[in-house]
Amino acid sequence: MHIEKIEWIDKDGKEAILKVTNDVESLKCFSCPCNYNIRDELTDPLECLDIENIVLSDTMEDSIEKMEDEFKYIFKGRLRDKQNGIIEVGGFELHIDEEKIPGDITDEMYIQFVVSRIDVW
Repeated sequence: MHIEKIEWIDKDGKEAILKVTNDVESLKCFSCPCNYNIRDELTDPLECLDIENIVLSDTMEDSIEKMEDEFKYIFKGRLRDKQNGIIEVGGFELHIDEEKIPGDITDEMYIQFVVSRIDVW
């Protein structure tokens, strides 16, 4: 994953909207403080905020669906590490609050969920 584009909201306040890509898909993310440059590689998972509706996926395929809200997405992907809340979706590594993952969902299952914003820290 790397930064493809930076759109400054407040340069002095270091608030920016980032376009993060894996060369196939891209995600619109928020960053504050933003200390990144275009082409910077991201090694940490992207942080998902305000997760809703975590359920088992009806398919074992990755899916990224952008919603009308500026930062909102519906994701379908593989739960790689339930204990640490790590999900793999379309080549992106995402982190969600592990306490929100239902107890009957285990590692390697495909889940879907709604996220209101993705942050890059």
